[in-house]
Formats: sequence, structure tokens, C-alpha cells
Amino acid sequence: MGRGSGSLVPVETARVAWAASPKGRPAMVMRDRLEDLFVDDDFVGWFPVDGRRGLSPARLALVSVLQYAENLTDRQAARAVACRIDWKYALGMELTEPGFDHSVLSEFRDRLAEGDRADRLLAVMVDRLAEAGLVRARGRQRTDSTHVLAAVRRLGRVELVGETMRAALEALAKVDEVWLAGVMPPEWAQRYGRSVRHERQPTGAVAVREYVEQVGADGVILLRAVYSPDAPTAGSAVAAVEVLRQVWVQQYWYDESGQLRWREAKASRARKSREGTTRRRRVATGTDDEAEPARGPFSSVEIVSPHDPQARFSHKPGKVEWVGYKDHQTETCDQERPNVIVHVVTTPAPHQDIGVVDTIHSALAGQCMAPAEHFLDSGYVTPETVHQASTAHGITIVGPVRQDPRAAERPGFAKEDFDIDWRAETMTCPRGTVSPRWKPTVADGKPRLSVLFRRADCRACTVRQQCTGNVDGKGRHLLLLPEPLQNIQTQARAQQRTPEWKRRYDLRAGCEATVSETVRAHGLRHCRYRGLAKTHVQHVLTAAGTNIIRLAQHRTGQRQRPRSRLQELFRAS
Repeated sequence: MGRGSGSLVPVETARVAWAASPKGRPAMVMRDRLEDLFVDDDFVGWFPVDGRRGLSPARLALVSVLQYAENLTDRQAARAVACRIDWKYALGMELTEPGFDHSVLSEFRDRLAEGDRADRLLAVMVDRLAEAGLVRARGRQRTDSTHVLAAVRRLGRVELVGETMRAALEALAKVDEVWLAGVMPPEWAQRYGRSVRHERQPTGAVAVREYVEQVGADGVILLRAVYSPDAPTAGSAVAAVEVLRQVWVQQYWYDESGQLRWREAKASRARKSREGTTRRRRVATGTDDEAEPARGPFSSVEIVSPHDPQARFSHKPGKVEWVGYKDHQTETCDQERPNVIVHVVTTPAPHQDIGVVDTIHSALAGQCMAPAEHFLDSGYVTPETVHQASTAHGITIVGPVRQDPRAAERPGFAKEDFDIDWRAETMTCPRGTVSPRWKPTVADGKPRLSVLFRRADCRACTVRQQCTGNVDGKGRHLLLLPEPLQNIQTQARAQQRTPEWKRRYDLRAGCEATVSETVRAHGLRHCRYRGLAKTHVQHVLTAAGTNIIRLAQHRTGQRQRPRSRLQELFRAS
């Protein structure tokens, strides 16, 4: 059969395919322009070499990509391999060749979820596109993110602890049901015999508290039994048991008298955190002590569902809140070439956008596909990321640096209106007053320079209140970044106000269309699987499938998007 999915398309398959679709289907166009998208050598080490010969991994990879290009289920994809002529053409199959059982696609994705295999699959596709002249290094790229909903229902705190307890019992029953039957009291069957839902909970604040404290006590009993010497050795290694332990640490605590307590609501915990109070609390197993701030866990570590412990809660103020993940897509945006997705990053929902910029640049640089210009929105751009991209990878980030958040409150002099003397370590205000030497400090965990003008100098100034915003006569206080970062911030804030920069930055808006396409046409918004690794596989295959569609829509020498007559008229005028 040759290498990969078939080095040659059978003659009869080619004749029938082009007779049935004279203009070509996306799978057929991909085959003609890239030949073998994947070959078996790309998957060396994924499968054992002994035993009976299995299906070609290159063929399974290509089927998976085509499956996501058309948003099909496993059964539908396996059926398409057996029945659709355009898929047989892309796979290099005879018309009479049968397909395979749909279950092998799930097994292939399990292998794809290991390590960095999913990223390597997309990298192979990008390399093939580069060989065909459709993608080039040192071009222009843009990145945007979107929220992805986990494949679990959203739980309240009461539902969370009850469902976590039930999930742990279900998992332990598969390990040793005889041992578990000896540990469980009879009333647990009524309490955890079916899924915990809001409508099945007791009503009233007192009854609800009694219920959750009873669930907490049951969880402690189960954890102590699992970690006891006479428990099954595999019991403590069950993932659901570890989730139970972590949820109990996050939702319960022991008071000074040793009584298990339900943690307070987040608003109260946040208030006590501001007061700086800290308590010693024991872990729910009763075997360890740990110091934990009274505010409770952050959203980045707080488990919100036992069925997908890696899913996290996040929200965009005034827009949307969700439980799940975040997908970051990087695509090319060079003229006369198709816009294809070259890199994908999947993170937990609360992860900040700026945290993935260096990851994207390092991966693209390692693949020799780093852009010369990278267009990003304000969520990705800080002076630190601009400096790191320029010095480490030679990449110019084009994106807005955040303006001074206090500019609207203080319409007077901004930091950029002051002159900085880096050698003397002083600043001069617009009225000519020189500050004392600045002092190193730390803000948000990062080094900064604290500049505080003398109170006497500011008190005598005629525009004191407009400049400082203080009515009690305090001097103006400014925070500077280290010299290279401060220069970047000052220059960027000045440039991004100009019409030339805004016209240049208009190119970034195209990634909004990519997000819309992957969400609406390929089902990116909803997770098909649970867990970060498998969710990332979904995102990578969605990106590869999107590239197949865009490759078919692109024609050499033609505009990627035809214009209407009215648009041509506006263009001519």
C-alpha cells in the first residue's frame, strides 16, 4: 500500500471521485495539494512492533482530522470511510475496500492524548503546508482565545460534596466491593445511591447545613478507611479518592475543638483574608496539619466537579461565566496564502492569557515557524511579554499595552508626562520639580521603582490636586518599570493612539472569524471529552480540520473572499 495513507490513489477511485465531484471536495483538494498529509513514520513509537499488523496510524490520523473537519461522531466517521468516495480518494483506498470499526478512533485519540503527541500531529501538518508553499516562517500571525464548556453539569457547593462522595464510592466498588460493603453504614445506600441533585436536597438553611456536615463526616470515615492498613492496596491510588481528599480540604475544616465544619461562603472568606487572619486546620483525613489562609482556595485550584477534576470556574466580567477550559488559536495572516491554524494551547479556564505567549513563541520557534509580527489583543500584551518576545525570539508583538487604569480618575498629568533620568534615578514633573531618588520595591510580585515626590514641593504647586488627586497634601507617587520595560510601555502607549498604528492593528480582527468558525462549524465550544489532555486533542483536531476546509476554499491567484459589486465600487472609489 506504500507509505502512510496510500502514496498513490487507485485509478478507479480517482476516476469515480472526480466524475462525482468535478469541482472537488475538501478531502480531495487536500489530497491533491499535500499528497500524503501523514505517513506512518510520523507515528513511530506510538504502537508496538510485535504481534499482528494493525491499521495504519497515518490513516487513522487523517480520518480523525477529516472527522473534525465535518464535526462527525466516531460512528459517522467510520461509516464515511466505508461509503464516501471523496474520503476514499483522500485515503488512497480502493472503492471496494471496507472500513473499520469505529472504536479504533477512540483508541487512537487515547494514544494522541499522551505527552505532546497532539502538538506533534499539528506540527506535521504545518510542515506539510510549508513544503507546499502555503505557510512561511517569519510572516505574520495572530492569536485569540475562547472559552470552552466542560462536559459536566455545573454543581452547587452542596451538590459538589455529595456527588464527590458518591463518585468515590462508585470507584471503590470497582476495586473491592466486599471490603467497601463492610465499611459502609446502611444509611449510605439511601444517601449516595443515586446522583446528587439540587431538587433532591433538604430544604431550609438548617437542614442543608446538617446535610453537608453529615456528608463531610461520611467522607472522613471513608478516607480513614481507605488509608487504613487493612484497606485494599489499590484503594488509595484511585483517582476519585484523591479528588475526594482535595475537595474535603477545600470545603471543610476543623475548628479548635476538633469539630468538622463547613467552610463559609466566599464573600466572608475574602473579607477575612483582607483582615489577614490565618488558621491551622487539619486535612480531612485527620492525619496531617497544614496552614491555609482563611480565604479558601483560588479558582485556579478549586475543584468544581468530581467528574472532571481539571475543569475550573472562570468568568469575564459582564460577559460570561463558565466551567471548563480556554482554547488559544494561533493562525497565519499573510496575503496570498490561506489563513491556517499553526498552533493550539489549551489551559484551565482561569489561566491568564499572558501566561501562554512565551509557550506559543517557544513552540513555533522550535518548529522554525516563528512569525516576524504577532498580532495580539490587550489580554496577551504587557511590557514583559513584548520584551521577552523581542529578545528571545526576534518577534515583534503588535497589540495594545494597557493604559494607566487611574487616567480616568486623574485627568491631569500621566506618568508619560514626567521626564525620567535613569542615571540620576530621579523624575522631573511637568512643572520642573525634581523628585528624590527612587527606591526599589515589589508590586504584584514583580520588581518596580517607587518614585515619591516631596510633600512640600507638591503642596506648593498650583496644580497639585489635578496632578496628585490628593486633598490632604501628599506628594505624587509613581511606579516605574525597569528601564527596558518602561521604555516599551511609554513608546507603545504613544504609538497606539496614532491612526497609522490602528490601521496596522486592524489585521488582528480576523482571528475573531476563526474563533466563530471553529465554534459554529466544528463544535469547539463544548468539550467532547473530560480532562485537559483529551480536551487538547479535540482542540488540535478541530484546528487541523479547519485547515482542511480553508485549504479547499483557497485558490492560488484568487482572492480568498470574493467581494460584491458594491464592495468593488467602494474599493475603486
